[in-house]
Amino acid sequence: MARFLGNNTPQLWIPRRRSVALGAAIGAVVSIVPLPAQTLIAALLAVRFKAHLPTAVVVTFLSNPLTALPLWGLAWMLGALCLGHPVGWPALSFSTSGAEWLSWLQGTGRPLLLGMPLLAALLGIAFFGLTHMGWRLAVVRQWHGRRAARVLSEGPLRPN
Repeated sequence: MARFLGNNTPQLWIPRRRSVALGAAIGAVVSIVPLPAQTLIAALLAVRFKAHLPTAVVVTFLSNPLTALPLWGLAWMLGALCLGHPVGWPALSFSTSGAEWLSWLQGTGRPLLLGMPLLAALLGIAFFGLTHMGWRLAVVRQWHGRRAARVLSEGPLRPN
């Protein structure tokens, strides 16, 4: 069990810039795809690609009952934009026959099927890049803070 959980690879548990950024990207990609057991899939992918496991699992909660429909709507709009369809949601009257319902579903399904992987890829790239940049900014801020503390601790320069 310890080998399966990745105790032999510290990248899975110790936060490092690359592994955390990769974990965030994996979590973002998996969260968009409507699959059951997203956290399990993200954990397995994190183990496979040696990403930070806790980050990958936590970022999968990007898609939750409150955010799933807006994310799917965004994916549908992205797919519709790529396919050249009108971006507005197509109207549907609930008194239609089964054949009309099926054609409506086929017309709206293509943009969603195209938009979901596109949105997942875009969010994965964005999460990777933003995590990398945020980590870098935090490190630079720490460097500047240490330098300022060192200058203050040395005191004013006295001529000899």
